[in-house]
Amino acid sequence: MKNVDITTTDVIIIGNGPSAISLSYLLSGNWPYYNGNPVPNEYLQYKLDESNLENVSIIEQDLEYLAEGLEGRSTNPIALLFDTLYHPNADLGMEDPSAVTWKHDSSHIINHMVLGKGPPGGVWQTLEGGIQTVSLGNWMELPDMPFKEWSTQYRKSRDLVDGKNIIWNNEFASTDEVGQYYMDYIKNKGISNRFYSFHTVTSVCKVQDSKRLVIDGENGEITGDINVDKNFIWEVCGQKIVIHNCDKDPEIEDFCYRAMNVVLATGSSDTPNRLEIVGENLPFVMHSMKELEHQIIDGSNTRSSSESVVVIGAGLTAADAVLYSLEAKLNVIHVFRREANDPMLIFNKLPMSMYPQYHRVHRLMRGIESSDRYTPYANCKVNDILPDGRIVLTSEDSCDIMLEVSHVVVTIGARPNLSFLNNEGRNLGIVPGDLIDSKNNLIDIDLISYESVNEPGLFAIGPLVGDNFVRFLLGGSLAITSHLWKNRRLPVGRITTL
Repeated sequence: MKNVDITTTDVIIIGNGPSAISLSYLLSGNWPYYNGNPVPNEYLQYKLDESNLENVSIIEQDLEYLAEGLEGRSTNPIALLFDTLYHPNADLGMEDPSAVTWKHDSSHIINHMVLGKGPPGGVWQTLEGGIQTVSLGNWMELPDMPFKEWSTQYRKSRDLVDGKNIIWNNEFASTDEVGQYYMDYIKNKGISNRFYSFHTVTSVCKVQDSKRLVIDGENGEITGDINVDKNFIWEVCGQKIVIHNCDKDPEIEDFCYRAMNVVLATGSSDTPNRLEIVGENLPFVMHSMKELEHQIIDGSNTRSSSESVVVIGAGLTAADAVLYSLEAKLNVIHVFRREANDPMLIFNKLPMSMYPQYHRVHRLMRGIESSDRYTPYANCKVNDILPDGRIVLTSEDSCDIMLEVSHVVVTIGARPNLSFLNNEGRNLGIVPGDLIDSKNNLIDIDLISYESVNEPGLFAIGPLVGDNFVRFLLGGSLAITSHLWKNRRLPVGRITTL
């Protein structure tokens, strides 16, 4: 890397999806306060009532005490706490009034930078626009900007531009809506200047920094040492795409930033999981819905009625692939390693009334519903994919099954790309030495602060710590902001190095 100017700040957030956006909003001095509205948990209600919390932000409360005893769809107590306050009775499909009010105070700002490989919104900017979200529309919203109100205006404007009335789903949002919502959010909330798009991080490491000083943000005077008990600072380096002149091609430049604290907010879908079998790299084998859609669209004029697709996996992405392929009039061969009645399948965790399309796939898997174009192969795994379009399955009783197919789509999950960390972050997981995986090996954090158990000053949020729904990742933003604020040693100012 060439010599570059080093910018230093308080916090660097790697990733610019909803986790990073919500955290940036709180770090920008926007704090939540309890507004007196009731919450569904009686024990939490008692704790809220016994303290005068309406004039003291939740940021400054004892979060561990407030979160004690809460249960729900997240294993992180602070995520459950904030979800209970912000979306009371959400799991019952209700839209009760929020128990949170937001207030801005510039004295609460913690300087930070948000680095993203693409535009703000993270993975939501890469998904095909027509796919419907699994979560209800209002579950996708970020603090203090109701999704329903925003989507009403957005849909009206789309109808006017397109010159026709689109049939919208009033409960669920499409992925392009969500992506636009996140773009509009950072603009409407005045935090766009915190976001540095098209920045690809290539390394994160500790560097010696014995001369860190804090400079007061108002008068520029040095006010003293910061964190004198630590002799390192995080250095985040990589490459960015820069447009100097609209008439010229973009250039790639190096960057290097430093901060006392780094937050990993990369999500978990960077690298699709692979079968690691012979033939997986053949041109008719895909590893995402986007690839499947492109192959089907590209071949729509020449496709025959006998064309078939093998969908491998038993999660929601696999279900999306099944539904999309059936709608495209393809014959679907669905291969999955579990029993169709396995209680651990994700379909059992989704209310049937809210997700009928996914429960239809589950019924097909179980044989309760049938289709001439759908054939399930439960308790099977794919052993080989041959160049002539045949695949070899092995069943539970070790019998080989040979099938002729046109397309193969592997939908067995994904994992985060943490190649910028030493040893890909293997020292950070609950299972040390293994790759970080949002299902099997989460980053090991303190459940109240979201700080890494193994690396002080390094935090993680969102799917990396098991919070896969947007409504739960807000709790991580609350926890990190609260921890950073409570543990500040000096008034927050601009940090520099001498």
